[in-house]
Amino acid sequence: MTEKLQILLIQARAHGDPMAEHELKAFSSRCELKRDHFNTFNVATDEPDDLELQGYDAVMVGGSGAFSLVEGGFDWHTDFLDTMRHILRSGIPTFASCFGFQGIVQALGGKLARDEGCAELGTFTITLTDAADADPLFGELPQRFDAQLGHNDSAVELSDELIHLAKSENCEYQAIRVRNRPVVATQFHPELTRCDNLERFQSYLKNYKKPGQDLEAALAYAEEIHRESPHSCGLLHSFVRDLRRRKQAQRPPSLVAE
Repeated sequence: MTEKLQILLIQARAHGDPMAEHELKAFSSRCELKRDHFNTFNVATDEPDDLELQGYDAVMVGGSGAFSLVEGGFDWHTDFLDTMRHILRSGIPTFASCFGFQGIVQALGGKLARDEGCAELGTFTITLTDAADADPLFGELPQRFDAQLGHNDSAVELSDELIHLAKSENCEYQAIRVRNRPVVATQFHPELTRCDNLERFQSYLKNYKKPGQDLEAALAYAEEIHRESPHSCGLLHSFVRDLRRRKQAQRPPSLVAE
């Protein structure tokens, strides 16, 4: 019998943000796991001392609708970076997207910036780097594929601890792996389908709608800039597949009576 995986989803969501539940559903769906495989820890509302990694097979880190690691201004910024470093030191397999990606970059000494020319909202084409060819996860993907995005802040410099795996036309750093650690992260959202990203667009419409643009025009614009992203959406399922293999390999052999 296959043992049940236990995954901790780290979130950065303001109190009452409906996207917290939406995010949990998206991660569980893309992983092809039931919701009871997941517990959540919200760095914006939970006490950092309450974080416990023991008993989990993996950590996943999601996005953030209300917070920016470039602008700062929230009292748990340092705690969040400490949490990221704690996860990396633990050696637990980790997959982070968007805000989680940026948290890993910043926690390891890389640089983030806000540049309108690098901001991406909708579906964009991702291109793998040469380093991705040998990566156990990204090496399975085609050289170019579509992914869902929604970010204003971007990584502009990586530390030597990070391997650069993917980029887009607007944004140089779209995916990374931490050297010698089972940790990968993406600026794009592999947990989101086209439909998911459209729902998120509608939820955060006040942030995305252009000045003077009416609701109908904004929604029509959203339909235009989103398309399906099957290869990106398969990443989390592949991560879970490798997680099961890792867990199986670590299981002690059964004793057979002679």
